[in-house]
Amino acid sequence: MTEEPQPPLCPSTARGVVLVVDDQMQNIQVVGTVLTREGYEVIPATSGVQALQRIAARLPDLVLLDVVMPDMDGFAVCKRLRDHPDTAGLPVIFVSAANDSETIVRGLEAGGVDYITKPFNKAELLARVRTQVDLQRARETTSRILRERENIVSMVAHDLKNPLGAIRFSAQTLMELPPEKYSTANDLTSHIVTTCDQMLKFIDRFLNNRAQEADRDRMNTVHITTAQLKEMLSAWYPTAKRKNTTLSVRLPDEPLLASGDLFTVRQVVDNLMSNAVKFSPLGSQIVSRIHPKDGHLFIDIEDEGPGFTDSDLARIFQDYTRLSARPTGGESSTGLGLAIAKRGAARMGAELTIDNRPNRQGAIASLRLPLAANITP
Repeated sequence: MTEEPQPPLCPSTARGVVLVVDDQMQNIQVVGTVLTREGYEVIPATSGVQALQRIAARLPDLVLLDVVMPDMDGFAVCKRLRDHPDTAGLPVIFVSAANDSETIVRGLEAGGVDYITKPFNKAELLARVRTQVDLQRARETTSRILRERENIVSMVAHDLKNPLGAIRFSAQTLMELPPEKYSTANDLTSHIVTTCDQMLKFIDRFLNNRAQEADRDRMNTVHITTAQLKEMLSAWYPTAKRKNTTLSVRLPDEPLLASGDLFTVRQVVDNLMSNAVKFSPLGSQIVSRIHPKDGHLFIDIEDEGPGFTDSDLARIFQDYTRLSARPTGGESSTGLGLAIAKRGAARMGAELTIDNRPNRQGAIASLRLPLAANITP
């Protein structure tokens, strides 16, 4: 079969690439003329098979697809597109003379994002094409930005491993020297080694499982003791002391077991404690309480900082959110800590809440974990 002449193509700077599929070349030329005059690049296809070949060679921003065609109708073409991962998100607008509700519904159920009946109105066609092309390009831009950000984070995490390893080695060497020389530095070097171990573990886990946030099944749910939780909280004594801030850890009357991913719980606690210390005034107090309630184990962290405005509370768990308060010791703030903590808690099936302390200055963060006795094996 000899192909008819194709409509003129716009330059590569076109506002969008549209594949027009119709077994009547005259219909393609009519639609193509309307679109090219508005700056779109048009790729013609006179059959379903040819449309799939053109898409395989070059992915358009939008497909205008006729319904009634020989050999392969528009519904079959759309299904093939939806079944392939590379084209599953490609928007398809059906264009057909059939205007009965059954055909329209069938087109939408087949995966079409819209349906235009022939003869079409020029302004309506352009409006619908513009909407879908702009949405598709916005999705592609967002996806590219996310990939670039993920690559940057991966590179930063990877580059942190070497200096952290060197810090840990130096601290461990210092700990192994004779006690009479460095006895006063023993606690500090021990804290350095422990912190480096935690950071290296986080980086390794991040690099080996970049999809961990979307994959809850990879969580390693174990029993977590109140002694382990106390150790996580107490690790912040040296940091709080440097700001002349008193940190107290209060435990329940008897040892209890919670259920969760140990690494993620530590990550959440560290982010909450970092936030509390960072925004606490010099000479203030931070109180952390571990207590059972209604079948759950709560980890409450209260500080005497400035608290949060209503605007802060509305967006407190969003990425890169800079709140109204500022760190009291000149510390840096990325705006990611609380967002990471919230996602970590959600992946475990736990709950994290943050609010102002009632009738007092400061904030209270509360992580709620299931008590182990209430967990079905």
